[in-house]
Amino acid sequence: MFAWTEPYEDEYIKERIEELRIAQKEAAANGKILVSSYEQFWLPALNDLPDVEFQGRDRYTAPYGKFESVPNVPFHGALWFTPLPGTELPPVLKNIKEWLPASATVDMNARTVRIQVEEIEITFTAINVGLNAHELLRDINQELVRVNAGVYVYRVEPVEDASPVRHLYPEGRIPALTNAHTRADVTGFAVLQDRPYQHTLVYVGIAAHKTSVESLWASLIRGKGSCSMRGTSVLADGEVKMLTQPLPEFNVLHAGIVCRKALPGKWEAKDDAAYALVFEGRDVEAQLQALTLKRLQETLAFPIPDAWAKTLWEYALDAEYIQRLVTGGDCRGGVRLDLSKPWQDLVQNLLEQEVLKV
Repeated sequence: MFAWTEPYEDEYIKERIEELRIAQKEAAANGKILVSSYEQFWLPALNDLPDVEFQGRDRYTAPYGKFESVPNVPFHGALWFTPLPGTELPPVLKNIKEWLPASATVDMNARTVRIQVEEIEITFTAINVGLNAHELLRDINQELVRVNAGVYVYRVEPVEDASPVRHLYPEGRIPALTNAHTRADVTGFAVLQDRPYQHTLVYVGIAAHKTSVESLWASLIRGKGSCSMRGTSVLADGEVKMLTQPLPEFNVLHAGIVCRKALPGKWEAKDDAAYALVFEGRDVEAQLQALTLKRLQETLAFPIPDAWAKTLWEYALDAEYIQRLVTGGDCRGGVRLDLSKPWQDLVQNLLEQEVLKV
């Protein structure tokens, strides 16, 4: 289900941590600070420092000190910084720490990272478990450097402890709805994968700023397939309706966009299809059967008794009169009812075979 399920260890990072620790100790023993001419793990980067002037041959000066190349350091671009007495140093050159190598435990269900080494304990929440192990390790270390934690991670180990939080996407990979101008995170969707290059969109829930929601809504109501999701163009099946709800704590708007054909009571005689969608509850299959029966009772010209629900569901699925939708997020399940099919003939045959009884 997740992008990675086994412990992941980066030997290169592990070796570099130790090399940089030794180089830092050597610099400190000489009254210097180890700096890199480019972004290098947790080291201060020359490009981030103010008022630095190039003097030639790996030598630089600043109003607060000088930089010079370092002999016998195992990476290119290493510099020793010598501060001028009595000058105020930039924040990045203050509070220089001895960084420690560490391993992290990633709770995939709770979406937290826990790091403990010696007396240091760090916890990150709301991580993106949809990333692969290498990407997640990179993001963790970037945050550790940002807060100057003094810990650098070379190993991550996944666990799946029980969590009271139910996530819309348990695997962590959140899809996005996009057009040529903007994107929005998708909170739920239902599509019919009827074509490899373009899918039929029945429902989508999105969260984004108002301008992004309006742009995507405009693209969908034009009906030209200018929106895409997960790399495939999506085209709404006919007329669509939208309901919005502000989420002020996140400064975004949540919008539910659904085809009219999926709304109970909104089916019209000219429509060639109707849809049934399930958004909550545990027994999704049973709910789909019940909703399908109600939609058939609404759309077909002859009566359908409630007792036929399960049997008609099974035979119509097998005959492809009912097609399953691909759903995710807050949409738990869905089907398309193909009303161009000869439903009356199907029911008549089942009655003649006594599979259905009046």
